[in-house]
Amino acid sequence: MFAHTSFGWCFWDLPSLIVLIAMVVVFVVHRFQQHKRQKNFEDELADRMAGDTLRRG
Repeated sequence: MFAHTSFGWCFWDLPSLIVLIAMVVVFVVHRFQQHKRQKNFEDELADRMAGDTLRRG
């Protein structure tokens, strides 16, 4: 079961590589979505702050 193939790979190398690739994809997607949420939050906050200053002024 733990014998190496002719390429010098272990049986668990391919599943580990697949899991690693999946984790990288999930990280990139999460980071992209988080950046969008942060931008939307900052825009909404700026709009609310601008509305508050107009009401006070």
